[in-house]
Amino acid sequence: MNTIALKVISFNSIAKVISIIRNYTPISMGEIRTAIENGSYVLEYDFFSHWGVRELRRCYDELTKAGITCEIYDNRDRMINRDDLCNIIRSYRITEKEVRAEMEAESSDEAE
Repeated sequence: MNTIALKVISFNSIAKVISIIRNYTPISMGEIRTAIENGSYVLEYDFFSHWGVRELRRCYDELTKAGITCEIYDNRDRMINRDDLCNIIRSYRITEKEVRAEMEAESSDEAE
């Protein structure tokens, strides 16, 4: 499965990290704490889920704004930066527009 994931690297308050991450996942506070302490991923979404990728970006932004250092990984092995993440989201938007335009063109052709 192709995934995009978030790992917390450094922070001042684990409680703050957990409270932010809980806004993006239903997993328990204990599970989040364990993932952080073990250096595991705290959030993971399907790479092809436009919604999931946007959620991961929102969480990343909220964490970094709070002074928390985190990293984003593509397919659990390649670190990517926020700009890469934004490019992925942008490409999803372009694809959605193209598909929508094609569907509208097809329905116009069928109506004629």
